[in-house]
Amino acid sequence: MRSSLNHPPLLRRLTIAGGLAAALAFGTVSAAVGGVQAQGASGASGASGAGVSADAPAATSASLTGYDREIVDQFDSANSVSHIRHLAVDIGPRLNGTPQEREGAEYIGGLLKSYGFEVTYQQWGPVSTKQVAKVTSPNADLPGGPNWQMYATASGKFTGDAGVEGHVVYAGTGQSAADFPADTAGKIVLMDYNSTASIRNTAVVNAVDRGASAVILAYPTGNSAPPSFTLTTAQPAIPVIGGGSAHYTWIRGLLGKGPLTLRIATNQYTNPMGTNVIGIRHAVGDPTGTTAPIVMVGAHIDSVLGAPGAHDDASGNGVSLEVARVLSQYPLDKELRIGGFGGEEGGLLGARAYVNTLTAAEKARFVGEWQMDMVGTPYEPARLWALTPNGQSNFVVQEAYDAAARAGFDGLRNCRLGQSDHQAFYDVGIPSSLFIWLDYRPPTPPAVCGPTGGSYVTEPEYHRPTDTMDNISPERLQITLDVVGGAVAHNALNAVTVSAISDADQPVAGAPVRADCGAGPRDLGKTGADGRLQAVLPHATCDFTTTAEGRTATERGVSIAGDRAVKMTVDFTKPTISLTTPADGAVFTLGTAATASYRCDDNLSGVATCTGTVPDGSPLDTSAVGFHEFTVKAADNAGNVADRKATYQVVYPWHAYFPETMDGKAGSAVPIKFSLGGDRGTDVIASGYPVSQPVTCDTGKATGPAEPTSGPGNSKLGYDDGQYNYVWKTDRGWSDSCRQFELKLDDGSSHLTTIRLK
Repeated sequence: MRSSLNHPPLLRRLTIAGGLAAALAFGTVSAAVGGVQAQGASGASGASGAGVSADAPAATSASLTGYDREIVDQFDSANSVSHIRHLAVDIGPRLNGTPQEREGAEYIGGLLKSYGFEVTYQQWGPVSTKQVAKVTSPNADLPGGPNWQMYATASGKFTGDAGVEGHVVYAGTGQSAADFPADTAGKIVLMDYNSTASIRNTAVVNAVDRGASAVILAYPTGNSAPPSFTLTTAQPAIPVIGGGSAHYTWIRGLLGKGPLTLRIATNQYTNPMGTNVIGIRHAVGDPTGTTAPIVMVGAHIDSVLGAPGAHDDASGNGVSLEVARVLSQYPLDKELRIGGFGGEEGGLLGARAYVNTLTAAEKARFVGEWQMDMVGTPYEPARLWALTPNGQSNFVVQEAYDAAARAGFDGLRNCRLGQSDHQAFYDVGIPSSLFIWLDYRPPTPPAVCGPTGGSYVTEPEYHRPTDTMDNISPERLQITLDVVGGAVAHNALNAVTVSAISDADQPVAGAPVRADCGAGPRDLGKTGADGRLQAVLPHATCDFTTTAEGRTATERGVSIAGDRAVKMTVDFTKPTISLTTPADGAVFTLGTAATASYRCDDNLSGVATCTGTVPDGSPLDTSAVGFHEFTVKAADNAGNVADRKATYQVVYPWHAYFPETMDGKAGSAVPIKFSLGGDRGTDVIASGYPVSQPVTCDTGKATGPAEPTSGPGNSKLGYDDGQYNYVWKTDRGWSDSCRQFELKLDDGSSHLTTIRLK
């Protein structure tokens, strides 16, 4: 992050132990800030600003589900740490316009290419002349990393990459002969840097007089960056460089352990060019990059003179590269851009150069730009902030709040600050925010973040040679990945609105929704009170499923190509059953050939099963007399079930040899003869039958109860010559009356005759 004039460093730092849980706990410390909204002043002026508003943006998203969970679970801060180490240790300080800035860009670009991004290197400038010294050692492990950087004064020699090498001796202030060791000749001399030009000049002249091969002037106390200076007396024969107080402490410590050899290479880069690296992963449906929405993540490559820039801002690049790695695995309908900008420390130079290349059509396609700068210090007072140049929340900020809510992190706050590359995007109308772990001090109420400036305090390693890997917290990097990376991923995927409605067109609340997009089902969450669920998915063809009250609704083969809506109708209606044969109450003669006929229908989810007592089209059972139940059961694909029953009767082939009405004589026997199509045995009469009862002769209406009949001599049913014979003995007392005779068989059929008795 670009420095400001009103943030004196605090001389405390914290090495986090205890993992992610401890880091999460830090977020609650800033609860007193309440609903902070803040962002700083313009990066062009270098002023800082902050303010407090009454309410923080609401976190509207639910807990992690579906692709949000899958992607966030893949973010690994260990990968970010590896990238930070390469930038800050293997490359070292990356001052704008130097080869190291370009080397950092090429490292980032190489990784992006391996992830499938189209990579472009942008050169812009020229920028101001840089005078730097690269200091290494062939025989010692240098604290803070193997590549130190110091200031190279133009008053000394620029050696080029060849450099000079020699043992190091210490000469104090260098103001007298007594300060110098006897064997100074040919050695690199370390001396105390003094703010007085004449004292510095005397020290260097004395060192040259004693044969020094190079001079290092470094701050002996405090916590200072390497100084820049000129000498009254030019020393064109040897390199003269300025080191920070950390360099001084480290060299003195190494000298205390034994001989130390350093190699010093000084270069002057006159009006050099700065470097940006831009990685683009085109949308599936927009391979030329002309129409798809753009989601961008940015960080700056450069560091200040002398600082390895592990936190400021190799950390931002470490996070953006991990976001790129994970998202490169998914087909996306949005264009993903990863930006590494040079020259941020010099006034947002690279970011401004980049946005100046954007056409109006490109700017209009931007969803937002998430800028990371200093996103992983273990400095205890620091908290995670989302800062905007006007102090107001915007889409990018709100999406970060939502991602934090999904990840279970409540420590994010927002306020006002420019001073980093998000300012360049803000200035051209692109929603942007700076995400930073910082000890930010909002203004005192009733001042608010938008119009009112605040202040901040950086960690003591800020812009110093001590901004090394010790200034990196894997736990806080992981939080940044979960929050910022989670927001970027959420917006890079397609926004899908899933609606669950009943077949009565009413919203179905609380219905769990799953999607299978070719790699197994994922839980997307539950529908809200309005029956809707917001989810994100990659470019894919998906099957959606939801359940409610045991009913299942499915939409198969849904093409997800861009943001879209998916509607699922939950079928609460039972399937219908049409039963033609047997009809309820149907009567079939014993052994008759009859075919079952039925069908099941469901116009919503469709029929899953339709089964009857026998399959449709199969013969009915008419092999036994009596009443039979036929059942059809149906189930639809939603889980609704229905059944329909019909009772049919199978009867003997009946033929009567007596009329429906006859005349007789009371007290005489009346033969009742009938045929059942064969000998069915003598137990064909139902229990308790035959019976007779008095009826009116004219209407046949019963006038008394039915009574069991009897035969003469207790005769019973007989069978002979193909027919049955039953003899009904009438009573003498029935003269001049009518009686109805009922013969009920064990097939359930009843057969009647009425006799008029004289």
